[in-house]
Amino acid sequence: MSPSSLARELALAIPTLYVVSATLAGALVRRLRRAISGPPNRPLRVGVDIRPFYEPLTGVGWYLWHILDELGRRDDVELVLFGDPRVTEDGPKLHASIPAGARLGVFDLRGVPSSRFSRPIVAIAYVGLIWIEGCDLVFGANYFLPRLMGAVARRRVVTIHDLTYRRHPELLQRETLDNLEREMAREIARADAIVCVSETTRRDLLEFYSVDPSRAHAILSGATPPPPPTSEDRGDLPGRYVLFVSTVEPRKDLDTLIDAFERLKDRGEYPGDLVVVGRVGWKAEETVRRMRESRWSGSIRHLDYVTRDRLATIYRNAEAFVMPSLYEGFGLPVLEAMGHGVPVIASRSSSLPEVGGDAALYFEPRNTQELAAAILSISASPETRARLAKAGRERVAQFRWDEAAAKTLDVFRRAAGAR
Repeated sequence: MSPSSLARELALAIPTLYVVSATLAGALVRRLRRAISGPPNRPLRVGVDIRPFYEPLTGVGWYLWHILDELGRRDDVELVLFGDPRVTEDGPKLHASIPAGARLGVFDLRGVPSSRFSRPIVAIAYVGLIWIEGCDLVFGANYFLPRLMGAVARRRVVTIHDLTYRRHPELLQRETLDNLEREMAREIARADAIVCVSETTRRDLLEFYSVDPSRAHAILSGATPPPPPTSEDRGDLPGRYVLFVSTVEPRKDLDTLIDAFERLKDRGEYPGDLVVVGRVGWKAEETVRRMRESRWSGSIRHLDYVTRDRLATIYRNAEAFVMPSLYEGFGLPVLEAMGHGVPVIASRSSSLPEVGGDAALYFEPRNTQELAAAILSISASPETRARLAKAGRERVAQFRWDEAAAKTLDVFRRAAGAR
């Protein structure tokens, strides 16, 4: 870089330095005020990694949103949210609302010219901002904390959703597997407490890692009450259909459901369609090709990602919901379907029986014949559909986000009190 170019870039960086300095100064003043006048029983101050909010919400994102939504209603906890350190005209865009009382820890650079020095300045200053905010602990809802946050976290709590990469390493990309193996060992060793979304996940954690059981807490997620039925537009939904909702990837084993569906159609035992809702994930090319080239492709519909309102309509009108996964840390779609009064069929694997209880039908993983029989038993019997729908609604009432958030906050308090 020539001297003139360097001077120009340095000049462009001055407004960024001004915003960064003013933000840090404001955070420092707030910290001093808390130290001087804060009551002895001040609210617990929790820093939160909100990176899952920077893309359309799926399982982890919705989990975090519900936990924060509940915690934001309380006056005994303060939330400080950390994600992308910069806000500019180009984003990043949050795909989720945040609690009204939460503080968003960012440097607001809207209208500020960009320099090649802007990004390193902000990255260095962000560590300082996280430290100055003085959180009692930092919470990572997606397995591990980013390094900048972890570097200054006084105490840390993370949520582990599943250990697929240890149970079924063949179902993950090599790059993803290597990253998880490296990062998880580090995070589990450093975490003051670990939240597991099911007892199944907790057992797996204790099996695969040397973890003090007192640091691992199984807290079942909640279920969101479905919106009341309306005179909604079904759009192009078929009259009868079996439903699958999840990312299309090897772990979800959509292929077994396609096999069972084709078997029923070949025998003339099911007159409806198969509706698949979910984005195409890793190593799903063969599954997508099967849907497209199936001899019953005219009865298989793939809808990709849909809005929550549209998904509610799809759930409500399904004849049965099937979750054929080989492994699930929790299996939230099971509860979503039950909440809509849809009979559920799930594989007898990992956490799914723990979540579904006696309100679902089960089949052995990859057992096409057993799955086909379960679908047929529901489609051919109004009594079975009614029984499962009633049992599902009773089951889903046991999973509450307010209880999950309260138990999570209790874990936070114990972890913060360990210092």
